[in-house]
Amino acid sequence: MHMLCYLLLAAGITGSSDSVLVEFTQPGCHACTTMEPVVAQLQREGVAIRRVDAAREIHLVQRYRVASFPTYLVLSGGREIARLQGTQPIQNLRQALANRQGERIRDTGARNVQPEVPQTQLSNLTPAVAASPVAATVSGESMPSVNLALAVERAQAATVRIRVREQGAVGVATGTIIDTHGQEALVLTCGHVFRDSEGKAPIEVELFVQGQIHTVPGQLIDYDAKTRDIALVSIQPGFPIQPVPVITKDQLPASGVAAFSFGCDRGADPSRRDTRITAVNKYNQHLGASNLEIAGAPTIGRSGGGLFDHQGRIVGVCNAADFEDDIGIYAGPGTIHWQLDRVNLASLYQPRAAIASAPRNNNVPEPPTRLAAVTQPAPQTSPAATASNQEVIVILRDKNRPDTPTQIKTIAEPTADILKLLGLTTQHR
Repeated sequence: MHMLCYLLLAAGITGSSDSVLVEFTQPGCHACTTMEPVVAQLQREGVAIRRVDAAREIHLVQRYRVASFPTYLVLSGGREIARLQGTQPIQNLRQALANRQGERIRDTGARNVQPEVPQTQLSNLTPAVAASPVAATVSGESMPSVNLALAVERAQAATVRIRVREQGAVGVATGTIIDTHGQEALVLTCGHVFRDSEGKAPIEVELFVQGQIHTVPGQLIDYDAKTRDIALVSIQPGFPIQPVPVITKDQLPASGVAAFSFGCDRGADPSRRDTRITAVNKYNQHLGASNLEIAGAPTIGRSGGGLFDHQGRIVGVCNAADFEDDIGIYAGPGTIHWQLDRVNLASLYQPRAAIASAPRNNNVPEPPTRLAAVTQPAPQTSPAATASNQEVIVILRDKNRPDTPTQIKTIAEPTADILKLLGLTTQHR
């Protein structure tokens, strides 16, 4: 298994390039051997390099019409911007890599990132290039049924773009709305997008509505950036949204099942890719992790995006890619259920029959009607019975045992005494 790389995209205005150097070689090539020290030096300098063995990956040789070895392609944004053949001085390769205008694309999820190479296992998985505020074109298989078409439409409408602003850079990921309650919506995404900032950086969530982008603030509810790589963000869209259902425990996906994903390739508007699940719970079994492997490596920026079955249920969350083997790794249903358990929202994945027949335990307090919401400042009122129309969100967790469930309680009408006890004051508009 080649090294996996996280797919968090962070864009900053710098003079550096995000180009990928693709080296085509073949066994017995003397010139290729001569170039090894040059390529190794570029790799030490942080250049993303993808080596293609012509004997093993003839489809890429044919696709890029490579006729001699070594050949060096410089790819940027999925486009070829330079081609050099034969032995080259290192300055020629550096100049070709730097020959790009625009924003810098860097990966902040993991070092030694494997470069992005077009899909090699599924020829129909082509990234959509956004030409309008909302990517209307979807790539891949034709729709076999009306139900699948509706599932795709619903998943696309529930897909959002997440921006995390920190230290002069912007981290970009994807998320999926899985629940709504009143004015609040709950977004499921990956955890590593919040790792560097430890969840303290400002969050912006962009929704795509009728050709327009609607931006709202986000509030991080809970996340795990180490073992499970999963997170929940709360937003207030300001308009009705139909959430995507979460797959239940009694209907888990199997290897070989067709699926589709949505994500923001390199920070672009959401696009769809068709794929197939190739393995279930293949990785990190010593940690009890739940994950799905899919055909086709996701592009940078799809981190946190949803993987959906043909019934329109979310079954996975994009975590990582292996560009060498052209596969994607998604947090699986068990990880999604684990995250929802931590915030007392197991009802989102439990079968309806199980919820209706579950015995009521009067000794266990009712779960909160809602997670923490992004509240707007409220006008100050007389500190008599209640302090204002604000609400207080209490989150209780054991800092020494992060795997234990988190308790969340909403105090809808806190009194002035409660605010004083917590060291809080009412807000003024």
